[in-house]
Amino acid sequence: MYRSLSAAAALLGLLSPTQPPPEGGEPVTAPVVDLSGKVLDANGKVLDIGERISNLDESVTDETRGTQRRIIFAADVLFAFDKATLTGKARSRLRQAAESLKEEAAGKEVEIDGYTDAKGSGSYNLELSQRRAQAVRDALGELVPGVTFTVAGHGEADPVAPNALPDGGDNPRGRAKNRRVEISFTR
Repeated sequence: MYRSLSAAAALLGLLSPTQPPPEGGEPVTAPVVDLSGKVLDANGKVLDIGERISNLDESVTDETRGTQRRIIFAADVLFAFDKATLTGKARSRLRQAAESLKEEAAGKEVEIDGYTDAKGSGSYNLELSQRRAQAVRDALGELVPGVTFTVAGHGEADPVAPNALPDGGDNPRGRAKNRRVEISFTR
């Protein structure tokens, strides 16, 4: 048992590969693991390793999965309720996104997708999400020359959280997460 614990500790980097285990006994040599190649799961499929970073209130999220990058803004950070005009605060947040686009998306196509919650009619939400995505595109177009933007509004499609609670009641937190604008591109 001591030998297997020592081998596991050495593998995890808790011991140097040739350091004797603290319990005594023969030195253990850890296997060399090459992490520079593709990562495969147990079935031999290539897995994308991703990362997701959000600020504390989750109003801005930055996701990377493989070569895809997506910056997600809560609509409540960018727009007043039921509006498609960017707030002053929104412009400073979009300037941060513009810096990432300048570094990683120059000469590429960037998609801007708008979403709403499920309150209101489907046609109204579709139109509002389109206007919001266009407002973000207009602001970024001024900040990031040399990038081709495509804009789409999706209304209440593709929710990331439930708009209603299991008992059928309103879910304000879920609806807030669904109101968003996503900026995505290939790195």
